[in-house]
Amino acid sequence: MTTFERTRRGLLKAAALLPLAGTLGGLARAAERAPSVADAAQASFAIKPEGTGRVVSESLASLSYETGQLADPTFFSAGNRSLVELLRRMNPRGVLRIGGNTSDFTVWSEYRGTLPPQPARKGGPQHPVVLRPEALRELAGFLRATGWKLIFGVNLKIGVPAMALELALAVRKAVGDDLVAIQIGNEANNYAKDYASFEAMWLPYAEALRKASLPLGGPDTGANSDWVAEFARRHGKDSVFLSRHYYRDAAPRGSIGDLLGGDPGCIEDTERLAGLADATHLPLRLTEANSYYFGGRDGVSNVFASALWGADFMLALAQLGVAGIHFHGGTLASVEASLGREANASTTATDIAARRDAVSSRYAAIAGNVELGFQPRPLFHGIELAQRFAGARMLPARFDTGGANLGAYAARRGDSVLVALINKDCLRDADVAVGGLAGYGKGNTMRLRAPALDSRDGVSFADANEDVHLDTQGAARIAVPRGSAALLSFERMV
Repeated sequence: MTTFERTRRGLLKAAALLPLAGTLGGLARAAERAPSVADAAQASFAIKPEGTGRVVSESLASLSYETGQLADPTFFSAGNRSLVELLRRMNPRGVLRIGGNTSDFTVWSEYRGTLPPQPARKGGPQHPVVLRPEALRELAGFLRATGWKLIFGVNLKIGVPAMALELALAVRKAVGDDLVAIQIGNEANNYAKDYASFEAMWLPYAEALRKASLPLGGPDTGANSDWVAEFARRHGKDSVFLSRHYYRDAAPRGSIGDLLGGDPGCIEDTERLAGLADATHLPLRLTEANSYYFGGRDGVSNVFASALWGADFMLALAQLGVAGIHFHGGTLASVEASLGREANASTTATDIAARRDAVSSRYAAIAGNVELGFQPRPLFHGIELAQRFAGARMLPARFDTGGANLGAYAARRGDSVLVALINKDCLRDADVAVGGLAGYGKGNTMRLRAPALDSRDGVSFADANEDVHLDTQGAARIAVPRGSAALLSFERMV
């Protein structure tokens, strides 16, 4: 539950927010204004189709859940078909991360050694999670049904490496080759005073797990990029990936304008970490990420604005080389418990969609529970758009936003070029001149849209039945209305 360094981000943030001036006050007014070509921002996106960039990882779209979610073994189960289908739809090759705060107060039911008392959490209840073998058996079936892999976190805070080893071995026995890595502890920066203190706690665990030939990833820290650098220097050769977490800010400070304004500090820091990952020949993963920590902001993290943010966030980081972004989510009860709070999911709604929404954490990309079933949230559709780039090579381009709050990305896969245009502005439509596609045929268009940025439903990402015809120079103009996105696919002509 952390953000990138706030000082640098604060200095850069004002410029990013300029296109969103008046956003919050303008939501209703923007919805009432009729689109006008004269008002539209005149943007340009000149692609260099023969250029080379990063190849987008097939596991870019991934998810993260609290270990406490495993207290109900029917949640991650092959029998939970609606959740299985949604994960397969999001990404048939994703990676599920099980961890979060509750990983550091989870005990393995089969461990027979002595455990120290777990101290009460300041500020609220924090009940130990007892993890049982049945949950791991069901989890293994869930992974097989979805085609997903697993990153699993063990309890560092308790200080019992022997229990962590037993649990990690049980996880590997249950899931086999679907295990990507074990992570030791969750955001230890919240309880270890510095990296040296963390490493003194971490090393006995790592040594025990390595002797058992268990794969390790890390350091699964929060905002401490310096920890990632030090971890890479000391332990990169024995790890399968580098990792850290990302949240835009705390939920009480969340807003649609803030979310869509972007985070230049995140881009700057990720670029540095990606270079570090390249130097150590390791992938970089955000093993826990979302909009606002403390469970997300209602009316921001669970509305259509989050879909535009999610698509733009994923493609921006994929362009820098991030291999996986694990959007944190799950039931409201599981996330609130991780924060030392009791969940209040009461609702008078009779509509099943509203009831699923009520029992879900505010930032979850998938809403619902085993009893009510599951459904995609707006963020899910933004993730779907970005995941269409999986396996494609990002392309360089010259981009002029025309003064609007736009994101634009291009990639080549075989004989196809993909173009994503994301209009995060709530006041201005965009007319984007896309060029550099000489030799390509007409483009197919999918649209990500909703009635408004604060819409909770009516969100769609679907074929728009629009053909985009390029001129003889390989250029075309694409209309991208305010608060929407377009995904275009062009095939090279034979």
